[in-house]
Amino acid sequence: PTDASETVDTDGDGVGDNADAFDDDPTETTDSDGDGVGDNSDWAPTDASETADADGDGVGDNADAFDDDPTETTDSDGDGVGDNSDWAPTDASETADADGDGVGDNADVFPTDATESIDTDSDGVGDNADAFPTDATETLDTDSDGVGDNADVFPTDASETIDTDSDGVGDNSDAFPNDGSETLDTDGDGVGDNADAFPNDDSETLDTDGDGVGDNAQAIAEAAAAKQKEEDEKRRNIIIISVIGVIVIGLAVGLFLRRRGSDDSDAVKDYNQVSSNSGEQTQAMTSSNELQIINQWTDDSGYTWRKMSDETFHYWDGTQWIKHS
Repeated sequence: PTDASETVDTDGDGVGDNADAFDDDPTETTDSDGDGVGDNSDWAPTDASETADADGDGVGDNADAFDDDPTETTDSDGDGVGDNSDWAPTDASETADADGDGVGDNADVFPTDATESIDTDSDGVGDNADAFPTDATETLDTDSDGVGDNADVFPTDASETIDTDSDGVGDNSDAFPNDGSETLDTDGDGVGDNADAFPNDDSETLDTDGDGVGDNAQAIAEAAAAKQKEEDEKRRNIIIISVIGVIVIGLAVGLFLRRRGSDDSDAVKDYNQVSSNSGEQTQAMTSSNELQIINQWTDDSGYTWRKMSDETFHYWDGTQWIKHS
């Protein structure tokens, strides 16, 4: 009755209907921010953009991206995970890094292994542990020779990788990498020890007749023997020719002496003194025919010799005995 501006208080809240923004709601009288929600029930009575904070995190529900989660209010990258729990709040493709290696789980091929994040060749082994990160057929190189264990025939031997002839000896140490029957050539003669009858002698490889003497040495010995035989034959021919020459000369001398003896016999008939001399010569010749054999032998060339009682030597030429001059 004392306020000319008011006449009725419909909701009976003590505030006249004219001044009461909510004249039919006894719990409200003013709406300071004019948002239609009374100040009493309005969480932000002076902020027309907010009226409630359902999760009580101090951020109005309208501004709170997670109005029912008091631990989150914003989602900067719009990935549905609040910035507080989002490992990469500004990267919509990542939210967590389970192994803490600095690479998000979505991009990390090994999200629970802090030592790995990439597998370039997709062989299941991370690039850090993979000795051949761009080769899906290899992951290890145990001997560090640059060839992967799968392709390396000798994975624990850095000096070998291939065994072309599959003989169990690597090509680098195999003297015959393309021959499965050979690996060594001790004497360096180009013939493997297995096939070489003389593996420690570079001048020999074969012993065809199995006599323990190499074919090369045997050929040399046989050639020397043949040469010696040829020289012996030449020497023998010379002796034969010489003997024949001596025989011819002997025959000539004998013929000469015979003729001379005949002349002397004729002279005896005419001259007594000459006859006496002729008798002495005949006696000497008879004495000569009575020579005795002192010794007989055969030399290395096959000739048979005799030493006579007059200290002369005779040899057999195949047809007769010849006195050696």
